[in-house]
Amino acid sequence: MSSFDQDPAGGEPVQNGPILLVPPPRRKLSKLEIWRNRIFLLEVLFVCCFIGIILIIAPWTGYWTNNSLLTGFPRLKEFLMYDFVRGLISGLGLTDIWLGVSEVVRYREPAG
Repeated sequence: MSSFDQDPAGGEPVQNGPILLVPPPRRKLSKLEIWRNRIFLLEVLFVCCFIGIILIIAPWTGYWTNNSLLTGFPRLKEFLMYDFVRGLISGLGLTDIWLGVSEVVRYREPAG
C-alpha cells in the first residue's frame, strides 16, 4: 500500500472505480398535478400548431409582399421575396408543428 492509496486526511482509502448512484424513488403525482401537466401539454400543442400554421401560410400571402415595415429596407424586402426564403420559413413552420405533435406523442404519465 502506498501513500497515494489513502485519503489526504489519513482516513479511508480512496475508491478507484465508478460510483453507482441510484436515483431517488419517484413520488406519486396528485390528480391536480397530472391534469396540470395535461393542460400544459395541450397549450404547448396549440401554440406550436398556431405559430406553425402562421409560418407556413404567411410567406405566400399579400401581407408578406406588402409589408410596410420593410419599406426602409429594400434589399431585405427583395431577399424575403425569394421563393427559397419563403419555402425556408414555411419549412420552419412545419418543423414547429412537428415539434408540438412529437411532444404529445412522447408524453407519458407516471405509472401508479
